[in-house]
Amino acid sequence: MTTSDLPAEGQPDVSTEGTEAPFDDVITLSTSTGEDGVVTVTVVGEVDTFTAPVLRSSLDTQLEQQPQGLVIDLSGVQFLGSAGLAVLVETQKSARARDVDLHLVATTRAVTRPLEVTGLIDLFTIVDGSAR
Repeated sequence: MTTSDLPAEGQPDVSTEGTEAPFDDVITLSTSTGEDGVVTVTVVGEVDTFTAPVLRSSLDTQLEQQPQGLVIDLSGVQFLGSAGLAVLVETQKSARARDVDLHLVATTRAVTRPLEVTGLIDLFTIVDGSAR
């Protein structure tokens, strides 16, 4: 009988001990500023416990610059978990405290459903992608 370092069939490979998770493969953020001074942060991928801090940091950085407005484009998000919802709520609070208008582009069910189920959708101004 021999032993193997490989996981049993159907089991996840947990041999990544000591390595960083490849979050770049899970979430992509890009930022652009319009002529009107409104900053758009475009999010593609999954917003969960692991990636939410990356999003939060990016949004905090943008709010520190006191933009004319902030648009979070979530049209490329395939999953929005509770940690992602928390980031959106915290960002809304920070934006209000700085008197910065915040808008969400939420066009997919992966984003609108969690916002609706939790009742958080009423906290945000939702726009479609053409309203940017």
